[in-house]
Amino acid sequence: MEPAKNIDDLQSINNKTLGTNANAFPIVTLPNGQKVPTGTVGALLVNIKTYDASEETQRKQIEPALRAAIPTLQQVGMFDLFKPEEWIKGGSPGRAFVGKAAMESDGETGA
Repeated sequence: MEPAKNIDDLQSINNKTLGTNANAFPIVTLPNGQKVPTGTVGALLVNIKTYDASEETQRKQIEPALRAAIPTLQQVGMFDLFKPEEWIKGGSPGRAFVGKAAMESDGETGA
């Protein structure tokens, strides 16, 4: 997925997840020039809680939103602060899914 499309898609997911109007969470430019949609961590936390409370069939519907956040979380250094292995540990299936998806994404990008 091209970066601009991913950013727009993630912005849409963030706004929908957090129940806001379109573009309520804007895309910002970091000092290094990277563009990231705000609201990503908040939407991720809501989606993890929803994932944890859902049945397996419902979880499949939430997984694309969790995966969409991974590139932005990698860009801002979330997985440098909290390693994917730490996300996997514990009792939260949603956190474990994010950790595993981050590890898969690192393999794909070579990061």
